[in-house]
Amino acid sequence: MKHVKGYRVQENALLIVEAPGAAFIADSGYFDFIQLSRSGIIKQALLNLSRQLSFSLSELAQVVHVSERTLQRYADDAKLSADTSERAILLSQLYQRGTEVFGQLENFKEWMRTPLPAFNYQSPISLLDTTFGFQLIQDELGRIEHGIFA
Repeated sequence: MKHVKGYRVQENALLIVEAPGAAFIADSGYFDFIQLSRSGIIKQALLNLSRQLSFSLSELAQVVHVSERTLQRYADDAKLSADTSERAILLSQLYQRGTEVFGQLENFKEWMRTPLPAFNYQSPISLLDTTFGFQLIQDELGRIEHGIFA
């Protein structure tokens, strides 16, 4: 991992860790998220997250509301906009939560790509282009965690 302009730590900032409470996201409060969103995450952190979640560049671009070409043009150490950073943090939080509920990241990734009755027979991943979709998935994770299956 290269150290560019002090961003080395941020390259792993959004990664999902399967040990509960071990991830950057799990230990941060909302003010940390606000600060990170405002200052912007670096592209490399987003790409690391994308690889871990098995997202294609096209899927990632749709979730963070940036064109594929724009993502490709950014340098690895370039800071992303506040909106893009915020959506990346939301994505990381969602997958961290899903990993906690499902026990393993791979199980949650499979669930996210499965069309489900709770989401009108759409795959949860297809709902990530809106904040309402993020909330709907978070709500369903809460129901699953408490044994309420829809």
